[in-house]
Amino acid sequence: MNPDIQLLTQGAKLLGLELTGAQIEFFDLYQRELRLWNAKTNLIADSTEDEIVSRHFLDSLTACKFIFKHNARIIDIGTGAGFPGIPLKIVLPSLQLFLLESNRKKISFLKHMIRILNLSGVITLNDRTENILRTDVHREKFDIVISRAALKLPELLLLGDYFLAPEGLLIALKGRDVEQELAAVENDKNEQFFYQIIQHDIDIPLLGPPRKIIIVQKPGFSKKTF
Repeated sequence: MNPDIQLLTQGAKLLGLELTGAQIEFFDLYQRELRLWNAKTNLIADSTEDEIVSRHFLDSLTACKFIFKHNARIIDIGTGAGFPGIPLKIVLPSLQLFLLESNRKKISFLKHMIRILNLSGVITLNDRTENILRTDVHREKFDIVISRAALKLPELLLLGDYFLAPEGLLIALKGRDVEQELAAVENDKNEQFFYQIIQHDIDIPLLGPPRKIIIVQKPGFSKKTF
């Protein structure tokens, strides 16, 4: 078996996911296209190109168990080359996914991947968050806001207040050290928009360095045990 495919299937099982043959093919195609495009367009850091499965695919999939709603409307802020949005869409095809990215070259890659993977229910937004916040077009339209190390927590809380419906959920995929960001949130009056912040440790050697997922509930969200 291809070592990358073996790592993908083993890592997914550790996350409680059993990938289908079609999903594995999608990830294999995604990886190949990402390598081809990265050679001419800076989509991911060169230092992670040999770790696409662990550092990008599996890292994105750590958020799966926190997505409870079928057909959830989810916006991936600062998605870059599609992380975590596209891996989540491959595994949870009912998601209504919006990919927000300001870089046009990355948007071109995202549109290419949406087309060749034949993903329905995926929309790209080529814009900056500050422009979106000036309008009401996307205000409180989403069940989930997700971001993978694109912004600091205080900024994400403000965006969550704008994008999330009253029962929405903010999911932030972070590195191990988030204490300064959490401290900044505690000192920021904007935290009034949310009533609970929960940290989850992700420490699975096969998936790379330890990291954290920060879950933030917006008022009105039905309480769940995370």
